[in-house]
Amino acid sequence: MNPTEIKQAFEEKLGKNYAHFVTEWLALQPTEFIEKAEEIAATKLMAELLPEAASTDQMEYLLRFSNPLEVVRDKWIEENGSEMVHDDEMSHALWSITDKQDAEQDYELDEAFLPPEQEVRMC
Repeated sequence: MNPTEIKQAFEEKLGKNYAHFVTEWLALQPTEFIEKAEEIAATKLMAELLPEAASTDQMEYLLRFSNPLEVVRDKWIEENGSEMVHDDEMSHALWSITDKQDAEQDYELDEAFLPPEQEVRMC
């Protein structure tokens, strides 16, 4: 196969893989659907990015799998998933929120937990 044929076959297979996932997701109960949010988001992201991100050689290799979208999605989640938040990443996020304190401008405050000197401000 030439590079154009490989890309076309790869895109077609990804489309079929994605359609299969959508069919499965639509059959889920709402609570199950919520539990799969990370998987769904990663699947959608990979379906969008893979056709342009993968080289011809990578596409050719991934075409060996019946569901290359699943293969890449699972690796993406393994390496970048939200369940693998590292302590230093969480510490930085928390530090940024508390140091800048600009979230108070964008999110509703709970009056019960405000220091006495601080009033509730409308966004």
